[in-house]
Formats: sequence, C-alpha cells, structure tokens
Amino acid sequence: MRGAHTYAGPADTRSAGWHPAAEPPRATLDRAAVGVAAVRRREPWLATVQQVLDAIPGAAAFLAPVRDRSGRLADLVVAAVTPEAVSPGGRRGAQLVGTRAALYSPQTLASDRWPIYQHVLDSGEPATVGPFDHTGGRYSVRVHRLGDGLLMTWLRHDAPAPPDREASTELRLAEMERELAEHRRDLAAEHEMAVRLQHIILPIPEGPIELPGLRVAVRYLPAGQQSRVGGDWYHAAALPDGSVLLAVGDVAGHGTPAATFMAQLRHALRALAVTTTDPARLLGHLNRLTCDLERENPEISATAVIARYEPQRRVLTWAQAGHPPPVFSHAKRAAALERPPGPVLGVVEDARYVNATLELDFGDMLLFYTDGLIEDRQRSLDEGLQAVIATVDEAVAASSTHPLIQLFDRFRRPNPEDDTCILAIRPLTGLTRDLRRFATPQIVSGPTR
Repeated sequence: MRGAHTYAGPADTRSAGWHPAAEPPRATLDRAAVGVAAVRRREPWLATVQQVLDAIPGAAAFLAPVRDRSGRLADLVVAAVTPEAVSPGGRRGAQLVGTRAALYSPQTLASDRWPIYQHVLDSGEPATVGPFDHTGGRYSVRVHRLGDGLLMTWLRHDAPAPPDREASTELRLAEMERELAEHRRDLAAEHEMAVRLQHIILPIPEGPIELPGLRVAVRYLPAGQQSRVGGDWYHAAALPDGSVLLAVGDVAGHGTPAATFMAQLRHALRALAVTTTDPARLLGHLNRLTCDLERENPEISATAVIARYEPQRRVLTWAQAGHPPPVFSHAKRAAALERPPGPVLGVVEDARYVNATLELDFGDMLLFYTDGLIEDRQRSLDEGLQAVIATVDEAVAASSTHPLIQLFDRFRRPNPEDDTCILAIRPLTGLTRDLRRFATPQIVSGPTR
C-alpha cells in the first residue's frame, strides 16, 4: 500500500532527451504528480534530495525510473528539481515535479540517448549527453546514478556560469552524494530490523493449508525493489465453533513503522476474535484502535478485509475497510464482488462497517489480496483488476481441480513498487472430511515477509 487511499531547464526533444525546461500538457503533469507523491512516500530520502537541490544553482533534477515488465527503462519522471529550472511556459522549480518523458517527448525513448540513461542506471557509470543546440543555446547534460534514479545537470556552453559558481555546484553535488549515501545506510539498517520483525511474528506457509471446510493458500510477492518492507499481512484461523476467520490487510508506508503497526493490527484482531467474530464489528474495533494510534502518529492508516466462513452452511460473511474488492470465481467465471460500505481504517473515528454474505459452492474460489496486485503505473486500477480477473479465469480453465496451484503459478511477477499479499480459498468437497477434527483451534497467521 503506497499511500492511504481507498480503492475508492530547456527541452530539446530531438537531441537532448528530457530537460527540466520542457512544457508538458497540464493533464500529463497532474496525472504524473500523483505517481511522484507515491514515490516520495516510498522514498523518505527524496526529501533530503530536494533539500540539497534547493541549495544548488542552475538547472538540475533527480528523475525516478519507471521500468517495464522485463526490467528495461520505460520512462523517467521528475521527483526533485532545482528552483532555477524553468520551462518555456513559465513553470519553475517544484512546478516541474511530475514531468514524464514518455508523454511529452516519446521520440526520446527511441533515440540513441535512451540506452545511455539505461546504462547509467544499470552500471552506475556517469555519462555526458551533447553538446546540442536548442532555443538559441548550446547545452550538455551530465547524468549520474543516484540511489535508484538519475541525477541530471544541464550546462550551457555559450553562456557559461562564473567559474566560482560552477565549482560550487560541483562541490555541492559531491556533498549530496555523501549525505545520501549515509542516509541510505540508515535506511538499510531500518530495513533489516523490519525484516526481522516480520520473521519473528509468523512466516508464510510453504503450501496450501486445510481449515474447517476450506483449502487456503497464501502467496507473498515482495516489491521489486528489495529494500522495501511493507505492512501487508494476513490471518487465517479455525475458531472453536468450527468456523474460520480470514483477513488480509495493508498498512500505509514501508519500513519498521509499517511492520510494527501491522503487528499491532494482527495481534489486535486475534484478541478481539475472542469477544466477537462478526467482521463488521471487528473492523469497527480495529478502526478505533487505528484512530487512537493515529493521534500519536499522523501517518498511520490501513485497509483491510475480514471474513468469517461457516463450513456447515458454506456461507461467508465479510466486510471491508477501503480495501480492493475480492475476486470470486463461480461456474468457471470470475468477477469482483460488490463491496459493502466501509472507509479506510484510521480516517473516521465513528466509521460504520457493513457485512455482506456470499454462499460458496464446491468448485468456487475466492481471492483476497492487497493493492500491490492491481496497482501499476502503466495502467489504471480498473485495468489491473480486470487483469487479475482474467488470470483467475485462466487458472480455473487450466485446472478446475487444482486452480490454486495454477493461480499462484501465474502470480509470480512482483509489483516493482509495492508488496503484495494474496490469500485464496476453496471449499473442500466434504465427502471425506470430518470437521470434528478441527475442534481444537488452528491458527495460521502472520505478516507478509
């Protein structure tokens, strides 16, 4: 979960590639800015990058890469920029954040400069593009890898900066690299601590597990950027009355804070299940807990879906809090379930959550997941959801008897930007199952690693 949301400089496009003075259409800028806001939530050190760029004279910018499914560079989006970068249309500094190369200068992606940017990202070797002529001036672009992105600076040759100013800029850039290297080491230590916390709580089961009347499978796909530790979690527990409590949740943010809050929610759910197993009431309790914690940490929020399955009746009762809709496969056709009302946890203190019910037939399959499965910069949420539905249909068509294996074989590609937790269930046939053997509560729950 990249943020708390419901599922609810001149440019020479002929020879220079991206330049901070380019003039993107307003619709393009607005759309891309949303992506950059998400990048900054995932990359706390970008605030440090911007602070350093604020103090640097001239035109420079830090660009975040967008990669395609094969890992190749597909786009560059401005994530931080110096105040002196100006577009021909008059936009300056922070107004340029969100500019995307692919939308206003697609020819750049097909030029001989694009492989240079790819090489700098992959090798870490700096490069210079140009000189080139543009709008009455002659420029060069220096490209350095900085963290996971590119730092670009633009130099004008026919109107050079004073020597002392250029030297000051170079020294400040070197200082930036030292500052950010130290900051990234701190983040690496935090990452290791968060990973240990997740492993301590409970691991992901290696294969499908059996609970009363259900076969349950869990898959965790870590973010493509391995430094990200998220707050995705799941819960699957057999209750004393023979029913099953299921949950999938997603905490906003990454690192130790997200992992810690994830652990608090999961343990709270287990404790609350002693008093009630009603999904809507459980979400209400978790929401009040989140609101209390949010007073201490304004960044806290989360989404979740909770369900209770009664195997004797094959009825599933579920409620959700700002979470993506479950995907239900019935008669070999999958569709997203209509969600009952319920806001994100931690936003409205007296929020009301509503239950919905679903009857499961033998052969049906139900998929719970976190938003990393459907979120992608290259497509909308609806497009991502339709892709998941198509994948479920393919899995069922390939093997109606073992669709869980087929399904998880197809869900191997991680989202490069976010963790993903998937929990899939199928009713057991019941012909050879004796539910009395589940009288002792069995709990399989834990965070995503």
